[in-house]
Amino acid sequence: MPKPNFYLMSGEDRFSLQEEVKRWKNAFLEKFGDTDLEELDGETTDAETINGAIRAIPFLAEKRLVILKNFLSSKKADDANTLLPTLEQLPDTTFLLMIEAEPDKRTSIFKAVTQLATQRLFIKPQGAQLNTWVVRRAETLGSRVDLQTAAYLVSWVGNDLHALYNEIQKLSLFCQGQPITIPMIDLLVTDNVQNSIFTLTDQLSKKDFAGALSTIDSLQKQGEEASFIFAMITRQFRLLLEMKALAEEGQAPTQIARTMAVHPFVVQNTLRFSKNFTHTQLRSALASLLTLDERLKTGRIPLKPRDEDHFLLALERVLLQN
Repeated sequence: MPKPNFYLMSGEDRFSLQEEVKRWKNAFLEKFGDTDLEELDGETTDAETINGAIRAIPFLAEKRLVILKNFLSSKKADDANTLLPTLEQLPDTTFLLMIEAEPDKRTSIFKAVTQLATQRLFIKPQGAQLNTWVVRRAETLGSRVDLQTAAYLVSWVGNDLHALYNEIQKLSLFCQGQPITIPMIDLLVTDNVQNSIFTLTDQLSKKDFAGALSTIDSLQKQGEEASFIFAMITRQFRLLLEMKALAEEGQAPTQIARTMAVHPFVVQNTLRFSKNFTHTQLRSALASLLTLDERLKTGRIPLKPRDEDHFLLALERVLLQN
C-alpha cells in the first residue's frame, strides 16, 4: 500500500510537473518555513547523503520536505537499491517527492518505488486538449481567449507549454482585460518571433553562422527567454524534417498544412528552406537538439535566469555543428 507521505512524479509534461513541485514547496514554506526543506539532485548526490536526508528528523518544524530529482534515472542499480530500506521505513515526519523525467521502468528499484509511493504521471496535452489548456491558462491570468484563437496561437508556437505560457503572459498584459484576438497574436507573436525564426533558419541553411548567432542574440535582447528560443528552433527543425518528407511523398502545401495543423504561411516558408537541407543534416540537427533538451530537463544544464548564457552557448554549439 502506498505511503501517504511519499510521491513519485514523472512524465513528459515537465511544465505541469514543475508547477506541482512549486505548489508543494510554497505550501510547505508557508506552513513550516525553509529550515526543513531540502532539495537533492540524485545525479550528483551520493546515496549515503540522500539516505541521511530522508532519515533526518525535523529540526525546527513538525515536518520535513525532501525533493529528490533524477535519482532513479541516474544511479546504478546497486546504488539505487541501497535507498530501498530507507524508503520502506520512511519517517512519518518526512514528505518525500521523487521527481523523475524518464525513469527506467524495468529496474527493480523502480518497481519497488511504485509499490511504496503514490504515482503522479504528467502527460502533455495534445490537439483539442492543448487548445483548452491555452484557454484555461489565459483565464488564470485574468484574460479570455476562444478555442479558435487558442488553436491559432498553438499553430504558431507549437506544443511546448513553457513557450505557450510565455506568449499567453505577453498577450494577457497587452490586451488589458479585453479578449485575446488573432490580430494581437499576429502583432506580438508571429511578427516578432516567427519572422526571427525564419530568418535564423535561412541563415543556417546558407551556413551564415555569424548571422544566426546575431539573430539569437537579438531575440534574447527582445526579452525572449532562452527556453522559448530553444523550443522554437527545435520545432522549426522538426517541421523542416516532417514537411520535407511529406512534400517528397507528393502532398501539396495545403494538404501538409491540414495534416500538421499549422498555418499555410508556415508551410510555404518551411518548404522553401527545407530545400537547402538534406534529410541527414536535419535528422542530425534534431537529434542534437533533443539531446540538449534532455540535458536541460534533467537538470544537467541549469536554466535559471542567471544561467541563460550557459544554455545559449550550448545551443549555439549545436547549431554550429550542424
